[in-house]
Amino acid sequence: MNVLVVGGTGFLGGAVADAALKAGDRVAIFTRGKTVNPAVGAGFETIVGDRHSDLSALRGRSFDLVVDTCAYAPEAVTSLLDALSPHIGCYALVSSASVYANFAKPGLTEQAPTSRATPEHLDLARSLPLERRSSAASYGTAYGPLKRECELVALDHLGDRALILRSGLLVGAGDYTDRLTYWVRRVDQGGSVPAPGDPQRLVQLIDVRDAARFIVEGAEKGLGGVFNLTGRPFPMSGLLVSCREAAGSDARFVWCPDDMVLAAGLEPWSEVPLWLPHADEPFRHFLEIDTEKAYAQGLRTRPLNETLENILAWDRTRRATPLTAGMPPEKEAALLAAVEAGVAV
Repeated sequence: MNVLVVGGTGFLGGAVADAALKAGDRVAIFTRGKTVNPAVGAGFETIVGDRHSDLSALRGRSFDLVVDTCAYAPEAVTSLLDALSPHIGCYALVSSASVYANFAKPGLTEQAPTSRATPEHLDLARSLPLERRSSAASYGTAYGPLKRECELVALDHLGDRALILRSGLLVGAGDYTDRLTYWVRRVDQGGSVPAPGDPQRLVQLIDVRDAARFIVEGAEKGLGGVFNLTGRPFPMSGLLVSCREAAGSDARFVWCPDDMVLAAGLEPWSEVPLWLPHADEPFRHFLEIDTEKAYAQGLRTRPLNETLENILAWDRTRRATPLTAGMPPEKEAALLAAVEAGVAV
């Protein structure tokens, strides 16, 4: 296949480019030229441009597969498809599980209700400076509804040639969010580690390499439609124990009730990655969506320990780099002090 990866120097984009190269495809990366991803191998063409202001380098080019990893507003999809049409085969849009309207129940399938963007959401997207439009963080609470609008544009333009991938939590070496990396690093450091909430609370993630492989292989066999793209849920306790095994550390997990974590002033998700309090009902089962449709179409997810060992090896080379997520030391200490009795796992 002749493959174009839009955002090919990013975390997922780099993994997709690498997966396509390994599959024997010809790969081009469309990039602004501002980011270098050392994880992306040699052997691809670099096309420099900006999807928000200059798509001229793509006009007249023909691709069997276009993988779009960084579309956050419907106009971004429309302009890209207009520049490429009619010279396009499959268009794989990386969307997000955040499109779903509510996570009060577990096991959301691809048919679950989604949120649509309001006029205010659309105005926000149009008013952002060009340099901020390629960052997911710029869209705030409009992120999920705008992703749904992106999906609808792709489906309207291409029908079955659109492959919509509602991604869950992507993890691996090079992950700029540091959500799983925080737990890997903290457990590697050993000692008493505050663990949030119920040990049996489910979490859900996917190695970025597995997500990339599914996208490339799905396009090769003409896959179209909407797919939840993440792994199967498993307990948070299993994740932490696996982190300890990978690191060979002496970490002791002190399980802290939700109310005590909140009382310590810790912010869910950002300061306590992979944790949302059960009281937050609309997001209670955010990490428990159904993925059986993707597995039935060939999704393969590697063992958790393989992902953790990969992250650990990478992170041990960068310990001087502050993480972008995780408990500040002073808040962690206050939480541990407040817990009268911990449970060692």
